[in-house]
Amino acid sequence: MSVLKESAEWLKEQGSNQWSEVLQGEDKHGLEEAVTKGEVYFFYNSKNQLIGMAAAWKTPTEWDKLLWKDFGFHQSACYIHRVIIRPTYRGKAYGEELLSALKRKFLDEVSELRLDCLGSNQKLIQFYQENGFVNIGSSKDSNENEFELFLYKL
Repeated sequence: MSVLKESAEWLKEQGSNQWSEVLQGEDKHGLEEAVTKGEVYFFYNSKNQLIGMAAAWKTPTEWDKLLWKDFGFHQSACYIHRVIIRPTYRGKAYGEELLSALKRKFLDEVSELRLDCLGSNQKLIQFYQENGFVNIGSSKDSNENEFELFLYKL
């Protein structure tokens, strides 16, 4: 949770209210429980420093059901959330390494990886596209915020 809070603070400093619920102690993705179930993957560098993390679910969460409802639910998909590179390590290609590690991890387990990001986050949209994820459309959450949906075929 400290890595998540660290990133939420960084986002706040950048003028974004994304993940602001984390700063109020909310965990809408249930990450603490996901860690105990082995559904959160921690990413370390060669010096064994914690660089980042991502959560991955083979069953769509309520969030996924809301955003992906118009695109269907593939039996063999993995939904990726909370892709985080700690602020100290940003800009050093660790994000690309983290996505590559997830692709390798799930290569023989699922046929596609799915993720989403705020439609207003052009930098993140570009990052996902540069790493082979295809933008298949957009969807809105219950607050009418627009999210871009990405797919990576394994």
